[in-house]
Amino acid sequence: MAGGCRSLRTAARHVLLTIALVGASGVAHAGDVETARKIFSEGVKLYQKGDYEGARRLFKQADAEHHAPPIVYNLALAEEKLEHRQAALDAYEAYIAEVGDKGDLATAAAVAIAQIKSRSTKLRIETKPSGAHVFVDGSALNEPAPTSVLVAAGHHVVVAQGEGWRGEEDISVEGKGDTLAVTLTEAAPPEPAPVEVTPPPTITPPPADRPSEPLPLPQKPQETEGLVWGAAFAVVPVYLFGVNTRDKSVADTQTTGNARDAATVVAGPMIELGLALSPDFVFMARGFAGLGPDGKPAYSYMGGPGLSFRVGPRIWLGATFLGGRLETRAHDAPYGTDLVFGALTEANLVVLKKSEGEWIAGIQPAFLLTHLENDNTALFFPLTFGYRAY
Repeated sequence: MAGGCRSLRTAARHVLLTIALVGASGVAHAGDVETARKIFSEGVKLYQKGDYEGARRLFKQADAEHHAPPIVYNLALAEEKLEHRQAALDAYEAYIAEVGDKGDLATAAAVAIAQIKSRSTKLRIETKPSGAHVFVDGSALNEPAPTSVLVAAGHHVVVAQGEGWRGEEDISVEGKGDTLAVTLTEAAPPEPAPVEVTPPPTITPPPADRPSEPLPLPQKPQETEGLVWGAAFAVVPVYLFGVNTRDKSVADTQTTGNARDAATVVAGPMIELGLALSPDFVFMARGFAGLGPDGKPAYSYMGGPGLSFRVGPRIWLGATFLGGRLETRAHDAPYGTDLVFGALTEANLVVLKKSEGEWIAGIQPAFLLTHLENDNTALFFPLTFGYRAY
């Protein structure tokens, strides 16, 4: 009778294909979420196959359909695999800016940023006149000059395109966290040698324990709805009141063996089946059958309709109208209730939540009421543990 929830750091084979609305800007139509889910799923498959360019394209498309921070983190992973240093850095920083320092993978994103910077060279590109469009290795930068971009170690081609002029420069960088200034001019005089700026020593952070697979999207917790059923094991101490001997003769009293109070115990399954009228209100039928060591053996059965209310995230309270019977032996005499009516109360604690139900422990005091002339009124104290599914 209990339920729970899933972790964001599950393996990639468990990647969820649903888009969380929490944190999304604006109001998304159902079609946007469904389309984004399908596109995201295809991107995950391409990423796992090593097609990082295809995964990058689909993650961007999924984020355009319906924005969610996990998609941005996955996009950063793909950009990093493609050695797009600046694009990966921008995506990780965007993820941290949105989820904050306490986000699920904010620490991992911060470590990734530090690692990217430590093994890249930052190009500071200026043009004369300023405002020219800049291309590095054939890819256009988002901003006109002056601008900056991170590149990996090796050979690169920087091109500036202005109004009526074009400049180009070949450069080689070491990719050690340094900075290199590049200036392209409209005229064609000899270009000044690149000036390399030596930064202060940097400490490369150790690799962090961060996932290399795409981050799964969160799942909405399951709510109590529709058909509800449950099964529990119950240990039931029983207290029986002795029959009333005040109106009996002395002879009748001497032959009444169940005149004294007695106690026994029975144990067995408790079953429930019902319908959730709301996430916090369930109408159900509940039944119990049990055996005990007294009476060769003692036995009890009872059941009836009832209600159960959720009064807090982990508390259920309720009541059930009962019809049932108990038969046992005590003080060398038969004790029992015959077939009578009574009531049961419910006080349950959810000890573990699952996606489809809850594990519940509880106590459910009950009674079967008699006239106390020949039968014994019984008080029950069931201690239960079981599962309630919905």
